[in-house]
Amino acid sequence: MWIHNRTRCQSLTTFWVFCILAAIMPSSSTANEMLRIAGMGGTRIAMFADDAGIFGNPAALVSVKHHNLALGIAAENIHWTELPKHETAQFIAEANIDFSPAFYYSSAFGKWGMSVGYAARSTNFANFTFDRTHAEYNRNARQFTATTDLFTDYNLLQEGTWIAGFSHKFKKSAAGARLKWVRQAVDRGTTISTLNLAARHGPEVDVEIPEELIEAIIDELQFGDRVREIVHKRQPTLERTVSRLELDLGFQREVWFDAAQTNPPLQIGILFENVLRADLVEPFPFRFGIGVAYEPLRWITVATDIWRDTGQKGISFAIGGELHKTWTGAIPKTVALRVGIGRVNSELRSSIGVGLRLGTTYLEYTTNVEIFTYDSNKHLFAFTLRF
Repeated sequence: MWIHNRTRCQSLTTFWVFCILAAIMPSSSTANEMLRIAGMGGTRIAMFADDAGIFGNPAALVSVKHHNLALGIAAENIHWTELPKHETAQFIAEANIDFSPAFYYSSAFGKWGMSVGYAARSTNFANFTFDRTHAEYNRNARQFTATTDLFTDYNLLQEGTWIAGFSHKFKKSAAGARLKWVRQAVDRGTTISTLNLAARHGPEVDVEIPEELIEAIIDELQFGDRVREIVHKRQPTLERTVSRLELDLGFQREVWFDAAQTNPPLQIGILFENVLRADLVEPFPFRFGIGVAYEPLRWITVATDIWRDTGQKGISFAIGGELHKTWTGAIPKTVALRVGIGRVNSELRSSIGVGLRLGTTYLEYTTNVEIFTYDSNKHLFAFTLRF
């Protein structure tokens, strides 16, 4: 508990120090949409940025500046845990690692914005159980045999989505749509790997001397390719591959509170996701959300979203902020700090991220932690090239 409290204090100190430094000079944000959304707690419905891509509100594509080519990867649920033994098992463990790579290109032309990209998700879970080894020695045949079974219960999901989005600006408003061609492949079942070992020694070995007998058996087992002695048996319980089309619809509008429109506007957004409710192996929930975003100064952005998923208990929300500072020169340099908090499916999560820009190259990192338990961490990395 003391370590967690100290970490929070250090994070708050860093946050306020950055606030003071960022106030010195206005600047533009760093670049990867996936990392920016994750770092700001998941806020995206009303957000608009120079680098909008395939993850936020498709209506925001009209605000894209320049040409953006981005590559990012997320890693989460990385753990290896040994479990208590039971019955005849001599070793039990479970492993989990999930990857989510993505890349996209986005640009805007007049009142039109567009983006194309690919996002994938690979969920890999396995439970390993080593059964107790059964060994025998036949004195008359001068032969040693051993059998060990490894049971692997696996649950694998491979998901790939090709995405194309476009938007159009109407005066102070923008509307957009995003088409998603989703392919899911689910593979669940059990693999039984049996290792059969056999060793025979010559008559010159004195079986009454354990050291000599063991050495002879080990020498025989080490001779040859024992991988050939492993017999695999696969017992699938679910193997299914499905490809379907999905659709997202978004809307954004700028709202001014002064007639002269001298102050920064409030940005509001509406987002409908997975409108077609496609029949996938693991269906996407239909989601309706609203959000607001505001930039009181050019170096700070704050936003909040609320949404509801079909089948979800309660309402989810996200609150986030971003601070950024740029040093101009022959090679522009930018540093951005993002923080956020949110509730998704009754779980509270916090996030903190950092972005570094050197010229047209951007490197970014975000970590997402489940509050209170600290046992579910998500790490995201991204490389972005703007030209």
